[in-house]
Amino acid sequence: MSGEPLREGRVLRLEALKAMLAERDSTTVGALADELGVSTRTLHRDLALLREMGVPVEGDRGTGCGLRLEPGWSLGRVHLNESEALGLLLSLTIAEKVGSPLLLDDLRSTTRKVGAAFAPAQARRILALRRRILVGQTASTQVLAGYRSPRSTVTKALLDAFARRRTALLRYEDQHGIITEREIELQFLYYSLPVWYALAWDRLRDDVRTFRIDRIHRMRPLPTEFRLRPAGPFLAAGEATAQTM
Repeated sequence: MSGEPLREGRVLRLEALKAMLAERDSTTVGALADELGVSTRTLHRDLALLREMGVPVEGDRGTGCGLRLEPGWSLGRVHLNESEALGLLLSLTIAEKVGSPLLLDDLRSTTRKVGAAFAPAQARRILALRRRILVGQTASTQVLAGYRSPRSTVTKALLDAFARRRTALLRYEDQHGIITEREIELQFLYYSLPVWYALAWDRLRDDVRTFRIDRIHRMRPLPTEFRLRPAGPFLAAGEATAQTM
């Protein structure tokens, strides 16, 4: 049993070492050893082990000589759950919407690769989620004048309720400053740069309602699941030119 903590510590140190090499153009054995709190002898052993594992560490092997990873090498497969994948795809969609000519081709390629990285069952579920996300035009100056960044606790709960199709309780402030409590089914998300909206079925009103996410004070997913309703009324609440992700 005494060897287990030592092995675990070395595994963690190797992962940290890979990350440190990946984020730098060049470094030295001495600098890496100091940051990891080990001797240069231990650091040389760790580098040798990384090379045996196929990590392409380049450079001279002296204490003060430059070390680097082979250009183009990556840290390997990143494991994302469906919520994290959705968040990444949302971020890529936002970046595409901004439309930087320096990044656009790479973003499209990255989006395709992310979508292709999942097992077929996961890919189908993520595609189903993307079909429930609408991207429209830039928000008007009137909307932007009163816009503020959404609360991180709200956005995390909202994505969870959206992805898992769970009903949610929210505390909402409308444009007149009136605060109400609602129970909703979050059927669609709608993005009008930089403003996000929830297109939802309001169980209190028994009708479609639009909630600006930056006006949600608090949100709590409930254990009850909801079924997707016909899309027409929700799509009509957004822009006619809005497109799915």
